[in-house]
Amino acid sequence: MGLGQTLLTIMALMLMGRLILMVNRTTLETGSTKDMAEYAITATSLGTSILEYANDLAFDEATVDTFLTSTQSASLTAAASFGPDAGETNFRIFDDIDDYHGYSKIDTIPTSAIFFTRVTVQYLNVVPPSTVTVTTVKKFNKLISVFVTSPSMVDYSFDPGNPRPDTLKFQSVFSYWYFR
Repeated sequence: MGLGQTLLTIMALMLMGRLILMVNRTTLETGSTKDMAEYAITATSLGTSILEYANDLAFDEATVDTFLTSTQSASLTAAASFGPDAGETNFRIFDDIDDYHGYSKIDTIPTSAIFFTRVTVQYLNVVPPSTVTVTTVKKFNKLISVFVTSPSMVDYSFDPGNPRPDTLKFQSVFSYWYFR
């Protein structure tokens, strides 16, 4: 075997080594992308399920058994008193939206990850046509925010070498519209 054939053999081995490395990297990136998508889908299911539960509840403790008029906003729960009422130890027995304020839970999904969920509820001040601000003043609009995170969910978009934890945020506005 001559010098030319030896050089061709060495170059072929180098090309094959580079090809194997590219295939391995692609396989690893595909697996990571699949895992991130699975975590995001699971987190989305957890977050939207809380919004769905809240959608079935009364607007406020004052509206559980009665209707308010447009001038009775003073009857609503104070923002500082948001959270579960006495005896409401489980989200399945919450009777109004603001019972979710401060709610948190940990979900362990077998063969997946651990997810941390927390919820906040705030009053919204709406000034037409487009100004919406968070307030502590009693209003007929509430914003519920659900935050879902997991140590397994990371965001590589800012710095691929230094991923940061990722949190999914889900929000919904609930308004009281029944006035007599």
